Amino acid sequence: MEGLIIIGVLLYFALITGMILCMVFFVKNLMDLMREVEPKNRQIHPGFVWMLFIPFYGMFIFPFSLYPKMAESLKREFDDRNSPQPGDYGKTLGLTATFIMMGIIIPFLNFFVIIAWAVVGIILWVKMAQYKNMLRRLPKASEGVRISSNTDLLD
Repeated sequence: MEGLIIIGVLLYFALITGMILCMVFFVKNLMDLMREVEPKNRQIHPGFVWMLFIPFYGMFIFPFSLYPKMAESLKREFDDRNSPQPGDYGKTLGLTATFIMMGIIIPFLNFFVIIAWAVVGIILWVKMAQYKNMLRRLPKASEGVRISSNTDLLD
């Protein structure tokens, strides 16, 4: 019997560790995305995404300002690079994940809430990774198109 308790505790800690690692990689993805955005287009500093780890504030309060600011930053950056994308740049997905996470405080529903949050979170993660990869492929607005490497106007 004691062996089963020890196995259960170890599985619980492995699950918690896995969830924290996934969250770290998700937040790192968000930070890398914001680093791809030019500073003039940023509404939020890339390092601020780590505030999602602050207990209570990072789960229930900060996301309501983070995701709209990230979406506006992405909109400005894609517009600046003359490549606007359809949609709202993940704003609705981010806010949906936040609203779903608020349901975790409801007893007996929290298991289903975690599953729904994981599904929406994975979709959000993939969407943000796609935006990051698009920004890496697009030329920066300040670079423009260069016909010649010579800066002399007469050549």
